[in-house]
Amino acid sequence: MQHRRFFVDAVTASGQVFPPVGGNLLVVRRPESPNLDWELVVQTRETHLMQQAPYDLLMVGPGGSFSGSAILVRSDGHAHVFRGAGDLGGFAEDQFDR
Repeated sequence: MQHRRFFVDAVTASGQVFPPVGGNLLVVRRPESPNLDWELVVQTRETHLMQQAPYDLLMVGPGGSFSGSAILVRSDGHAHVFRGAGDLGGFAEDQFDR
């Protein structure tokens, strides 16, 4: 299994701009699957209520800009966990080697 973590400091979810404190995008390649798994965990200083639903994410940080569809699986208003539901735009497989 290979993984790569990226710091994210700006997030837009289906047009809604997050007021983030910061977040982590984790990308994983498992030998038993041809598809990448990815997850975004982002925290907000202010309460940001969201429904558990699919969102189109745009994530920007020092490591690059990434985009993809994801499902909000958990949120307490300050910590939000999105699971990737498809391809992750902006990520290239050779980034595992960096």
